[in-house]
Amino acid sequence: MGFWSSVGSAISSAVSFVSNAVSSIGGALAGAASGLLKVAGPLLGDVTTVIQLVAKFFNVLKPSDNVEELGAKAMQADKKPEDFDSNAEYIDYLRNEIELDKEKFNKAGPVERSARTAVGASIASKGIEEAKGINIPAEFWVKVTEQSLKTNEISSIIQAFKDNKLEDYVAFSKGELSPKDEIKTGDKLAEIYKDLDPSLTDEEIEDKIMKMEATA
Repeated sequence: MGFWSSVGSAISSAVSFVSNAVSSIGGALAGAASGLLKVAGPLLGDVTTVIQLVAKFFNVLKPSDNVEELGAKAMQADKKPEDFDSNAEYIDYLRNEIELDKEKFNKAGPVERSARTAVGASIASKGIEEAKGINIPAEFWVKVTEQSLKTNEISSIIQAFKDNKLEDYVAFSKGELSPKDEIKTGDKLAEIYKDLDPSLTDEEIEDKIMKMEATA
């Protein structure tokens, strides 16, 4: 907890660190990791933990996988995501063919740790996108982290919003939807919670949804 509480001041340096690693990880992954760092800020540790849990829920990552190690391996590797037909193949390559430099891994400071964690989490997030057929903006991960949602809640939202866009969920959480779209999104969330827990009353569901909007 001590390390992640001091991450805020290392974010801008971590973005530069990721940018300098573009030759190893490729432009798309570097852009995604930099974006995650900027949006998550001091919440990076909590946000990447959420991404890791959801990735394991969807079997994108194995139970023993760790996003920080995945990111470190990506920075060591000769191949980039662009060299593979799928993100799943890239993850398998990192998991099975790249041996972690444990000495370097253990000696890393806050900047490098933040950078490689963002890289690994971005790989996992891309894997979820690929598996579920949906674009997941970095801000979505920050919002569900701020809302303290459970893994099953987040996974249900991802699946339910495939036809809408998770950007709508983010906009809902920020109070930026039109009244019509706000009602539509609220109704969809109500359906999600009824499916997750049929014992919840309408009032309890409404309270949950109102708290989501309160994170704006």
